[in-house]
Amino acid sequence: MSNSISDIKASITSGQPVTQIISYEEKRVESALRQFAKQIYGSDQLTVWDINTGLCKGDAVIPETQDPVLAFDHIINQETAGFFVFRDLPPLLNNSHLLQRKLRDVYYLLKNSKRFIFILSPDDQFPDVLKKELDIIFFNLPEYDELESLAVKFLETHRQAGRVVNLNPDQIKELIIALQGLTLDEAYKALKKAYYGKNDIDVDGIPFIHQEKKRLILKDGVLEYFPHRFTLGDMGGLDQLKDWLGKRQKAFTKEAQDYGLQRPKGILAMGVSGCGKSLSAKVISSQWNLPLFRLDMNLVYSGMSGSPELVFSRALKTMDSVAPAVLWLDEIESGISDKQGDSASSRILGYFLTWMQEHTSEVFVAATANRIDLLPAELLRRGRFDQIFFIDLPTRREREEIFTIHLKKTNNIPHEFNIPQLAQITKGWSGSEIEQAIISAMFEAFNDNRKMSEDDLFVIFGTSVPLSTTMEEQIKKIRSWAHNRAVRATKDKEY
Repeated sequence: MSNSISDIKASITSGQPVTQIISYEEKRVESALRQFAKQIYGSDQLTVWDINTGLCKGDAVIPETQDPVLAFDHIINQETAGFFVFRDLPPLLNNSHLLQRKLRDVYYLLKNSKRFIFILSPDDQFPDVLKKELDIIFFNLPEYDELESLAVKFLETHRQAGRVVNLNPDQIKELIIALQGLTLDEAYKALKKAYYGKNDIDVDGIPFIHQEKKRLILKDGVLEYFPHRFTLGDMGGLDQLKDWLGKRQKAFTKEAQDYGLQRPKGILAMGVSGCGKSLSAKVISSQWNLPLFRLDMNLVYSGMSGSPELVFSRALKTMDSVAPAVLWLDEIESGISDKQGDSASSRILGYFLTWMQEHTSEVFVAATANRIDLLPAELLRRGRFDQIFFIDLPTRREREEIFTIHLKKTNNIPHEFNIPQLAQITKGWSGSEIEQAIISAMFEAFNDNRKMSEDDLFVIFGTSVPLSTTMEEQIKKIRSWAHNRAVRATKDKEY
């Protein structure tokens, strides 16, 4: 909350009479403003307006102020300093030119009057004609201290009710971390659900809170949670990438911080389609034991959850609040670019570049790209990502590993197959093409009610055209770009 209050203080100090505060948490924002008003005025000088009641100070309702125009007139005509919070104004403003004009008049009339209007809304859907007058402040989600107070109060209440609290200080800290990324109300409901009907308050409720948090965070629809399913053993080859990840496995620990290490910011994995870029993002989260969230840029631009810029910034703020975590941006070139004439895309690029440079949360960005030449140069400059890896078509040794991995995964016995021969035949094939070949061959064998054999694979090989053939020119172009600009994810050069 401290950063949000600092922003509000700065707005007031500058004499800004009208401020929009973006948050879903009306009560929490109002509580913070009430405390702030007491600091400034020495008493509770907070008046709240909503569409049903009109202006209300404490328990006293000010009559005939349900109409926001009349409410503004009342504020203009009184001389008492104070804060005035409007809850339901943005939808009315968007549909009323009269109200827009009135708010602009209020802006100029209240300058230097020590009367400040705060407009609460969950988004920034506001008439463009007013945006120059308004300060817009995003009210951050609860910080650790606020969640700690909530958790301590919750535990104490249940302790007094005769329930047993079996949590040591480290486990209580783990419980609070599990709540990060939720509103105070969501955090309280998550605690209630986790321990409903239980006599003991113990660590068994923490996994439930994580699941509840994942469900709540995904409400906006642009962040998708991926559970840990893949390990380094599921990724064939890419030994240099694996080595890089292994050396940073403890990067987010206190030991690394005490040693003086800076947390890694992220990697960009670029290269040929189907060769393990997306898999590497999934492996990072399981290898480092961090939650993985994928940001769907198509949904960001869809407009279903609001303006693309707001939805994107909200998603990054959510990631900040759930840190430490891995943010997966798949095919980043399709969503973050400097497209000419696309103002939303340009603004998102600018916001992302600033966030990448300035954010202090423990969020590691795992970005993938097929067409890296479409990315703006400023995104690729040193300091944005810790490393840019080029993932090429698998080498012969890597194809052997890929065959072994997928044969085991499909309940086949690898040593019953001539894997070196299979690897030689599939020169120029991607990892996903090898996987699909095995799946297709298994369907053939399953249809004949028998085990899959090498002959089934040979039939599939003979009827398939690999990507390296159909996209030969594009692959050459990608390799040429990556030659001196990226680190090869594998040491091998024998294809």
